[in-house]
Amino acid sequence: MSGGRAGDRPTATATGGAPPPRVEIGVRRLDDLLEGGLPAASVTLVYGPPFLGKELLTRLFLLHGLRQGVPGILVLTSTATSDARQQLAQLDPAYPEYEREGLIQFVDTYSKSIGAEDDFAQAEYVDGPVNLNAVSLAVNNAQRRLIGDHPTHRMVYDSVSTTITYTNAQTTFRFLQVLVGKAKRAGATTMMLLDQGMHSDPEVQTIKHLSDGVIEVRPDGPANFLQVTGIGVTENRGWVEYRFGERSFDVVGSFSAGRIR
Repeated sequence: MSGGRAGDRPTATATGGAPPPRVEIGVRRLDDLLEGGLPAASVTLVYGPPFLGKELLTRLFLLHGLRQGVPGILVLTSTATSDARQQLAQLDPAYPEYEREGLIQFVDTYSKSIGAEDDFAQAEYVDGPVNLNAVSLAVNNAQRRLIGDHPTHRMVYDSVSTTITYTNAQTTFRFLQVLVGKAKRAGATTMMLLDQGMHSDPEVQTIKHLSDGVIEVRPDGPANFLQVTGIGVTENRGWVEYRFGERSFDVVGSFSAGRIR
């Protein structure tokens, strides 16, 4: 993982013109591929098979914001808050300081269902991922605690697949359409996770309509590749190789318009 320019603000151009606002993920060459990062207040779907680093990428996205004083909300549907906090601390030793500064909020729909609820003050615990009204209220509460002091924030929804499994694609679409619409108005740049192989093609297309673009990942033999669609990217760079480990996610393939070199 790598750092970048400070803040969820427009990046400078060589000509001095004002570019569209972009929000860096914090993976340098992925941000290059994204022409500076994700559009501010956009919704990006991270889609592909399990175990290809999708979850890691969203955690790095949150941490990159936290390092710059940009708060984050992590909505959990299949992971306990305690486990997510431990993961974030393993990725960045400075993470406990971000908690002390009140920069991170959790909406946890999982812990109660397995009897693992703790008393972490910066978490809203919901009694299950099927209680969508309670999830929406919990996200609203988390945002209210942040937006008074911060004009922007980052949000990760992990994952859409769990919500579909407990309800259905149409119900999930209606719920998320309102949720991400409110998030945009509150200044959030959002990433949502969706697992390939759990849903029919029509269900996947339904959820894609919620987003401003997709970062799609796939394996190909011993290597992994990603492709960016939409998200304000003006050139199709095709499938580009990436690698990830326990703490790192790096784009390693060269890219130019429409092909891999």
